[in-house]
Amino acid sequence: MLEPALTAANLLIFAVCFAVGTAKAAAARADRDATLRITASVLLCASMVYLLSAPAVYRAVGTAVGSPSLPSLVVNIAILVCVGHAHALTLLWHPRRRTPEALRRAVVLWLPVYGLAIAAMSVLFWLADLPGPAFPLSFATSYAHVPAACAMEMVYLAALVTGVVATVRQCRGPDGVIALPGRPDLQDSLRLFQLAVGLDLAYVGCTATAVLAASQGYHTLDFLTAAGSTASSSSALVASYGLAKPALAARAVERADHDNLIPLWQTVTGSTEWPRLTWWNRYALVDILAEILDGTYRLTPWMSPAVAQAVDALVEPRSDKGDIDVASLKAAAQIRYARQRRDAAVQLRLPTPDASAGTPRSTTAPTHERARQVAIARHLDDPLVKEALATLDRVA
Repeated sequence: MLEPALTAANLLIFAVCFAVGTAKAAAARADRDATLRITASVLLCASMVYLLSAPAVYRAVGTAVGSPSLPSLVVNIAILVCVGHAHALTLLWHPRRRTPEALRRAVVLWLPVYGLAIAAMSVLFWLADLPGPAFPLSFATSYAHVPAACAMEMVYLAALVTGVVATVRQCRGPDGVIALPGRPDLQDSLRLFQLAVGLDLAYVGCTATAVLAASQGYHTLDFLTAAGSTASSSSALVASYGLAKPALAARAVERADHDNLIPLWQTVTGSTEWPRLTWWNRYALVDILAEILDGTYRLTPWMSPAVAQAVDALVEPRSDKGDIDVASLKAAAQIRYARQRRDAAVQLRLPTPDASAGTPRSTTAPTHERARQVAIARHLDDPLVKEALATLDRVA
């Protein structure tokens, strides 16, 4: 009963990891961001670990290739590759260590470490010459009496510890990613990552103890391999969630910003409908921002400096003016006023003015434009905007 249950559980986790990894890989084709590509790759590698660790799949693959224990080697290599990916992500998350020169030094230092470990494991597996039978749940202890197989397991565990400790050092300490004040978006994910790393170390400790005991003929500690496997599986799940959490949070913020921008989009375009947003359409927010900027530009001939003056006159006497986003108030009032004047001009068939009556061009950096437009959208129905427009209507 144990093997069928583990097979079903592993295949379920494989399906989830593979689906998320495939989705991120598809997104990475259009987005050149290295972090997204590595995240997609590590999820796909993790999915293969779960697939080959499923006892039924393990046996089927071993039988198909004529080497019953080969999936154990492939799984160990895939786990090392996953650790290498996590190591690379911590470098890319760090603003000072992601420079081309720093990344080049890291590659020169660490690629041989992971590469030599994988090569040594492959050679030792070949030297072990394990014709069978397959032990999908207890390979490490069942073949611990074979010197080459035992050495392969020790090389794997040593490389795993080395990679894990190096990755933790990238996160911890006064210069670690988790301590960087400019990356609050990563703190929760890195705490989850630390938990995953702790579980990996538990896996190494349990497995190494069981293998060394089994190599001397003592199998009373074989149960530790099961405990280690549980820790390793839990580690992969926690790490996968930690890696996915920033993306999920960012997508939720994108959806919220998109919804907040719809009233502004309707105002500048004059449309009574709104652009639909689906979970997979990650460019919808870019599209709506582009249309808002274009629509705002088209309204500039009907903008007036009197709007800013009216807002200033309302804000100046207030005791809480220091807490008011005056720039967003002015921009929202300008847009609504220009929309009213343009609609009136169209209805009366008046010609378009040659130039704006005086609205300074925005100097907002492109990276801050989204936040600026969201702030403007949130102020469209502000009481001060309505009061300023009413004042201008009375004057007119």
